[in-house]
Amino acid sequence: MDCHRYQNWGTRREFLSRTGLGLGAAALSQLMAPAASAAGGLPGLPHFAPKAKRVIYLFQSGGPPHLELFDPKPLLSERFDEELPASVRGTQRITGMVSGQAKLALQPSKYSFQQCGKSGQWLSDLLPHTQKIADDLCLIRSMNTEAINHDPAITMLQTGSQQPGRPSIGA
Repeated sequence: MDCHRYQNWGTRREFLSRTGLGLGAAALSQLMAPAASAAGGLPGLPHFAPKAKRVIYLFQSGGPPHLELFDPKPLLSERFDEELPASVRGTQRITGMVSGQAKLALQPSKYSFQQCGKSGQWLSDLLPHTQKIADDLCLIRSMNTEAINHDPAITMLQTGSQQPGRPSIGA
């Protein structure tokens, strides 16, 4: 019997690598607890009085793409019809939907964008009513993934892992 193997955990090294991050996070939260509780959060943050009371998270699987609604990419217009750079695709396989194409060409949005409200939020002309309330919206544009295919990318953005089975946002 191998005394260095734990049931369902593999070797001792695997056990420590799997649990180390969780233990480190727990330790960090305890170290930061006095400062965080005294300041009502992280020191110096937020630098303004919070106003939001609720968050509505919309994830529209199968909905219009962000490139057509909220995310202008002027460089795509400049590089229209150029081949997708190898640095973007890397070694990832492409989906069956585009595998028969002779070329993976860069395509810009067909719609124009304008800056709206005091915030200067870029919104598509497809959203004329939303443009009027641009200052009431919070668009998060910092979420990204290395996956170029939809399903692994969606799973990564929802759970933090490309592999299914992890708890997701709202769980």
